[in-house]
Amino acid sequence: MKGSVITNTHPEKADNFHPEELAEEKVLSALYSAAGKAHLIVTDERSGGPIAPTGEPASLLNRNKKAPSTVEARITINYLGYRRYKVPGHYQQKTEYFKEKRKDAWGKEHYVEIPITTQVWVPDSYHNNAIMDVIYNVYDLETAAVIANVMDRREREYESDPAGMLGRSANDFIKALTKK
Repeated sequence: MKGSVITNTHPEKADNFHPEELAEEKVLSALYSAAGKAHLIVTDERSGGPIAPTGEPASLLNRNKKAPSTVEARITINYLGYRRYKVPGHYQQKTEYFKEKRKDAWGKEHYVEIPITTQVWVPDSYHNNAIMDVIYNVYDLETAAVIANVMDRREREYESDPAGMLGRSANDFIKALTKK
């Protein structure tokens, strides 16, 4: 894989969205890791290099002895970070169990658990949802044809770090790209 053009469409904090710092580098790092597992060579030539037929600098999959052609990966980061949500105060049911000693029909004592349900006030709180929304486009540099287009959107509740999702996404992308 040669060269990469990485576009981050939401690099700044807006509304409830908190973007990942150094998102482009983290995407490229995840891609390096995934490509290494598949024995592919990845190069980052975002700052220069030859011009590809797509009109952008050539970048991500580098030709080697086993590769039939050089391809370019263009990655669009729609979202990489987390959203912060306010959960308004509310009542929640809470059930507690109390043990009580009782006698059965034969006069033998047993412990019985008795449920007691009450309403408990839960004050306002905030929680985070990690979000990753990435589009991978792969082009043949010789013909400028699209080889692959993979859109991947993942969300995980109560987390603020999308690194795990990004790693799995890059692995899935490389697997899809190298699948025969």
